Order: sequence, then C-alpha cells, then structure tokens
Amino acid sequence: MKILYIVLCCLAAITQLTAQATTNVPLNDRNHHIQTRLEIKSGDFGGIHTTTQPIGRKSIRTYIDTIIDSSYWQQTSQRQAQYQYLINDNNDEDASLVSKQPFLKLLYPNKEKSFLGHFYRSPAHLLELRKPNFYVNINPILHFKAAYESHNGTTGLVFLNRRGAVIRGNIAERVYFHTDIIESQASFPTYVQQIIARDNAVPGAGYFKEYNSSFRPDSTDGVDYLLATGYIGFELLKNHIGVQLGHGQNFIGDGHRSLFLSDYSPNYFYIKLNTKVWRLQYQNIFAQLTQNYTTRQRAFDLAFGRKYLAAHHLSINILDNLNIGLFEGVIFSRGGQFDLQYLNPLIFYRAVEQAAGSPDNVMVGLNWKWNFLGHFSFYGQAVLDELAIGSLAQNGAGWWGNKFAFQAGLKYIDAFGVDQLDIQGEVNLARPFTYTFRDSTANWTHYNQPLAHPLGANFYELIGIVNYQPLPNLYLRAQLNYAVYGQDEPNTNWGGNVHKPYTTRQLENGNAIGQGVTTQLLLLQFLATYQLRHNLFADLQLTYRRADANIDIYDSSTLLLGVGLRWNISEKMKDW
Repeated sequence: MKILYIVLCCLAAITQLTAQATTNVPLNDRNHHIQTRLEIKSGDFGGIHTTTQPIGRKSIRTYIDTIIDSSYWQQTSQRQAQYQYLINDNNDEDASLVSKQPFLKLLYPNKEKSFLGHFYRSPAHLLELRKPNFYVNINPILHFKAAYESHNGTTGLVFLNRRGAVIRGNIAERVYFHTDIIESQASFPTYVQQIIARDNAVPGAGYFKEYNSSFRPDSTDGVDYLLATGYIGFELLKNHIGVQLGHGQNFIGDGHRSLFLSDYSPNYFYIKLNTKVWRLQYQNIFAQLTQNYTTRQRAFDLAFGRKYLAAHHLSINILDNLNIGLFEGVIFSRGGQFDLQYLNPLIFYRAVEQAAGSPDNVMVGLNWKWNFLGHFSFYGQAVLDELAIGSLAQNGAGWWGNKFAFQAGLKYIDAFGVDQLDIQGEVNLARPFTYTFRDSTANWTHYNQPLAHPLGANFYELIGIVNYQPLPNLYLRAQLNYAVYGQDEPNTNWGGNVHKPYTTRQLENGNAIGQGVTTQLLLLQFLATYQLRHNLFADLQLTYRRADANIDIYDSSTLLLGVGLRWNISEKMKDW
C-alpha cells in the first residue's frame, strides 16, 4: 500500500488540479434521505450516482439548485425546512459567503444572529473561516442516550456517551479534507453484549476496553472505544477523475442493506478512485483490512494480521431514471503484503486470480435502480460468490459451493398522496457459506465483522420502513425487521458464520437457508426525533427484539425505551 500511496502522490503533484473538490456527506446522514426523495420525485439522477456512497456535498448543492424547480420548495413548510437544511449543511463552497475580513471576523449574512460575535456565523457551524482560497469549519460532536432495558425478565439501564469534534474544509476548492474523532463509553443492551463477546469487537467499532461507569456502578459490562475518520481528496482531471485517501467506510447499493460493501464493519484504510465520463461512473477501492483474531490483544502487544480488498464498480445511468451497476471485488493476502497485480484499475480480478494460482476470493455482482411515476424506486442487487452449473443441474442448489445472495426492494415516497410519508420494503437473502473462505485471509470480513450483511450468510430477511415528517422539525421513523437464519451449535458449521472456514462444513449437499439452529428474529423499532436547532436533535426511541430458535437456550426477548440528545451526529438504529 505504501507503493500505491507514493504513486498517487507523485501523480497528484504533476497534475494540474483545476476542478472544484468537495467533502462527503457522512453515511446515514439526513442529507441522503432527502436526496433520494428528490431524485425519485424528479425522475432525474442529475448526473449523480448515489449507488456509491458517501456522496459529495457539492453534488447535493448542485442538484437542488439545478434539477429541482424552486417552486417545489415553497409548497409546504416541511419542504421549506428541508431546503434550508440542505443549504445550511452544504454551503462549504458558496462563493457568495467569502469574506475579506480579518481571521477572527468569520462571515455569514446573519451576522447579527451570531453568538459572541464569532460563533455560529453560519447556522450549521460553531466556527468557520472563509477566504478566497481557503475554507474550514469546526463543530463539536455530542451524543448522550439512556434507555430502560427489559431482557428475558430482568431489567436495568443501558447508556451511550459519545463526545468528539469534526473539522472539514478545502484549499482553493481543489483539495478537500475531513477529520473527526469520537470517544465513546457505553453499556449496551444484553443482545449487543452477546455479539461483542462472540466477535471480540464492538459492532462498527472493533477494538475496545472494558469500562466501569458511575452511571451503573454495579455493572462490569461497559465498553470504552475510540472512533476516527479522516480523508484528503483531490481531482486529477477536472470533473472527470478524482482520488481520495482516507480511513473510513464505503457503501455500495441503494437499499437499507448492501450485499456488496456496507457500513456495518469498522473503519478501514482505503484509496478510492472515481472516474466520471458521460453517463458512466467507475469507482475503484483499494483497502487494507484486518484478518480474524480470537483474542483482543492490544495493538502494541500484537499486530493483527492484514488482508486487502480490491474492488471496482461501474455505474451506468442508462436513462435519467434507470441505473445499472456491475461490481467485482477480491479479498486476498500475500503474507501481509499487497499484490501489485490488483492495482490495475481496469482488469477483471478473476483473470488476475487465476494468473496468481487462484488463491483469492473473488465476488461479482449486479445492481439496478429504476425510479418511476414520480413516487417509486425499484432497486436490488445480485451477488455471485461461487456457482457450479454442473452441480446445480445434477444435485440442485444444495451443493455447499453454490454461494450467492440477492436483494430486491421498493421505495414509495409521498405515499397515498401524503406529503413526506415514505414507505420502503426490502427482501434480502444469502445462501449458506456465501462470503466465506478456507481461512480468514480472504473471507468477506474486517475486524471480526462482516463487510456486507450483519447476519453474515444463511438467512433471508424482510424489512419494512416508514418515514414521516409531519412538522418542519419533527421526524418519525418506524422499522420492522423479520429474519430467519441458521446459527451454529458448538463445534458445528452450517454456513451462517462467515468467519468460519468452509472446510469445516457439515454437509456437502442438501444445504438450505436457515439450516442449523433455525432462528426467527423479529425487530420492531420506533424513533421520534425533534430538531431543536440545526443538527441538534432530541430523540425518543422504542425497540422490541425477539429471537425464537428451535433450541430454547438461543431464545431471547428484549424491550428498550430510551431518550437521547445528539449534536452533529446521526442516529443509526441497530437492526440486527
């Protein structure tokens, strides 16, 4: 990876950077939901490829200024609030706000509304500086949440306490940067604690330390962990080729889930190339991942094993409202070294794999999105890990090596003629042993967590989501997850745990989704959020989770009722 970094830096140094660059909207941010509504409503992608996320702030600002008719925003108070939110949140490159005042005289048109003369010159940013060739803003991150838990008849309190800061900006609108750090302490619900104990990692965070809190002095189940995201980016060819070097997450797909690459696992180091020509966008991701481990050793006591991801995705806007995408990805390890053959941005990885002696794990996939009638979006993904046509014809789909996954979903915005009422339905499934490999050097995981679906494999799942904005600053969300999946008893492998090598499988043929300890999971969630001021939210959350298995010891029932306050951070409801 050092060689790749040096090559890209040298290329950047000798290339004339004439394009305007942009920072990204964080995954799960409210901006994404509004942008999805707008592209369905207008029936026009506007040249944006939202299948590959996160998307750029400048793309959103350009979209609302050029694609969406200004009269749309004036029709209801909710739409007016949405427009103001997008403008305030994505004003980094608004040239009309550039100031020629001294350093501490931070500019915004509503100067008289600023706090103590220097804070909140802009509604979205605690501090910001605008100069003709430089822009930066600084914001705090806070999230406090407490909940009452009832689990299998026992009760108690759980909590989440996160604090941090975020800085983002650009230099001459050619080089852009973002960095944030979040310190977290938490006592999670019992079923999350069980996942942490199983995986030796906090979901989405990875490494952690045990933590005893004064909030729950009799508890020893607290965890303390640190999250950091950062990247720097620039464009090599104006409006066509861009590169980003960072530590974070990526998401490929249009659904609630992604069967290619999701945001469930922790941050990782990556280099990303984006190429846009005509109706095409071609994205390359090269990433360094962590192999599986069995004990939580401190990083300075034991360096975790490394593996690497090389992936590319071709997105084609066939029509203004029809998108097709092709995906190919490979995970590999060469004794902790990157295989330079995979740096070729255009080659088929399967050919490289075969040329190298076929030691790696290559997956291919197809995705689609069709927005129609100004209200609907039909989307989906198909993933092929391995498939033997001969075995399929002879033995049916039950051969263990027939490994594939599938997604289909439908979004319905302004449902039944009700403005801001959005409904989404989605189905996901993955055959047993999909994403697995003979060892952890090439399975589809990072830091003991799946890179795609949280359930791993050997499941099918139904998801229903309702979003409603009845008032300009009030947001309601209800979500239902129902899944059937197969768990493992001790010393067995039925293909659901993607960390286990497929060489330890129980059956050669006759494998079916849900095999093993068949478990039914029902998850009901409700979230009410009120925006007190820009990106300052008060939350009320209710969660009911029930797991019923064909072996009683795997059964569980959890009820959570919680309240929270968060500032400059999104609320991602746990749905596993």
